[in-house]
Amino acid sequence: MMRRGMLLLCCFLGACGESGPPTRGTATAFDSVCDKANDGKRVMLEGYLEFPQSFGAKDEDVMLRLRPAPDMYVNIVGIGATFGSAANKVELPPQQFKKSDLKVHLNDGQIAGYKDKVRVSGTLYLPSSMAQVEFKCGLSNPLFESAQ
Repeated sequence: MMRRGMLLLCCFLGACGESGPPTRGTATAFDSVCDKANDGKRVMLEGYLEFPQSFGAKDEDVMLRLRPAPDMYVNIVGIGATFGSAANKVELPPQQFKKSDLKVHLNDGQIAGYKDKVRVSGTLYLPSSMAQVEFKCGLSNPLFESAQ
């Protein structure tokens, strides 16, 4: 049931159907990334990733949060990611997880955590006005790179 709910949410938000290898997007500022003009375009942001407060243990996908600065909770962008140990995937954390359990496999094979500044490219989408989410926009089919 949870997996079906996540798939429905994914489609509801407009991020489904994209396939192919992720590519680098155009550098964009956090304060303007959610502009309607960016909808459907590949954009690139630099910031800090973290897990949502909760998600199902059997989910295959997770909606990470990308913040412009550590512990900054404005202008959050959702990043639709898939669990796994390959490039551009996120390792599944333990059932009782904390921030330090975040391990994102970057495109070059390195691993980044919640304290590491990353560069994330993805196709921007704007959630439906009916969606109850904490971010104004999201990125699908992400490419994760180090920002250092």
